[in-house]
Amino acid sequence: MKRVINRLPLRALAAVILVSVTSRGISQDLTFSVHVDPVISWMGSNSSDYTNEGVRAGFSMGLDVLHYFNENIAASSGIGFLSAGGRQSAVEPHTMVFNNFTQVVVPGDEMKYNLKYINIPLGIRLQTRQVDYLSWFSDIGFDIRMLLKSTVDILAEEISNENAKNEVYGMNAGWHLYAGAEYELNMNFSVLAGIGYDQDFFDITKDLKDVYQAADKSGLRMFRFRFGIKF
Repeated sequence: MKRVINRLPLRALAAVILVSVTSRGISQDLTFSVHVDPVISWMGSNSSDYTNEGVRAGFSMGLDVLHYFNENIAASSGIGFLSAGGRQSAVEPHTMVFNNFTQVVVPGDEMKYNLKYINIPLGIRLQTRQVDYLSWFSDIGFDIRMLLKSTVDILAEEISNENAKNEVYGMNAGWHLYAGAEYELNMNFSVLAGIGYDQDFFDITKDLKDVYQAADKSGLRMFRFRFGIKF
C-alpha cells in the first residue's frame, strides 16, 4: 500500500521561510524570528455534559515580526501554522454530523478533534537588558486563528480522520502568554527557548440544532515549548 504523506506542514514551513527571507530584504527596521514549538493541547468545556479525556500532542511553526520601540519593549506580530486539538466524551448520546453521514456517539466514547489553523498573533514583547549575551523576554497578546482543516477520530466506531467541517467553526480567537530566554551568538543572530500558554476566547464546536447536541462552549488550551532563531 502506498504511504500517504501529509505535505501541509512542509508547505507551511516553506511559506514561512519564504516570507521571512522576503520581508527581511524589504525592511531593515524590523527584527524577525522563526520558531518551531512542540504543543500539548486539550479542550475545556463550560458544561458538565462534556468530559475532557486527556491531552494530545501537536506542534506549531511560524514567523514572528518584532518592532522595537526601545531596547526593552517591542510590538510583536507574525504568522504561523498550528496543529492541535483535544479529546472529549459526552455524558449523553451525541450525534456527530460528518459530510456524508451522521454518527451517534455512545456516552463515554472518546471524540478526538484534530485541528489545523493559520495563527496570527499580536502582542507586546518585554525584554531585559543583555548580560553576558543572555536576555530574558515575555510576550503577552491576542491571536486570530483561521481553520485550515478539521477532522475527528471516534475509535470505538472505527472512524478515523473524518472531515468535521460541519462541527467546527472556521475562525476563533484567543490570548497567549510566553516567557523565555534569548542568547546572542553574534550581532545578527540569536537562539531562543521558552514556554507559553494559549487559551481560546470562543467556542470551537458548533451546537447543531438539527440533531441532538448539548449546548456548551469548548475551547482549546495549550502549553507550548518554544525553540527558535532570531535574526
